[in-house]
Amino acid sequence: MSLRIFICSLLMCTVSAISWSSDQIVEGLVVSALEQREDDEEAPFDIHSSNKIHNCGGKPSNVYRVYSEYDAVAQRRFLLALEAFKSRLPLAIITNGCEGRVLRVSTIRLSR
Repeated sequence: MSLRIFICSLLMCTVSAISWSSDQIVEGLVVSALEQREDDEEAPFDIHSSNKIHNCGGKPSNVYRVYSEYDAVAQRRFLLALEAFKSRLPLAIITNGCEGRVLRVSTIRLSR
């Protein structure tokens, strides 16, 4: 019985660790470019950084992809990234796992 409890506990810890590892806070992201490739109202936009590199897709990359379910949220997130680009202020983001060679962004914060 105790072996079964131990295995279940170990499995739960592993699943929790995997889900926690996908969401990370990245602070001090300096925006070097903004890009939107798709012509669609719900299309994501990409942030290219000049100082932060991740290893999504097994190779170094500096591209972060921002998705938004609602148009108003997408517009605000883009404006935050644009202001960071224009004023050279750093962004803080919370990531949400990899998508190919880009890192998905779930939250954006402009900071000084």
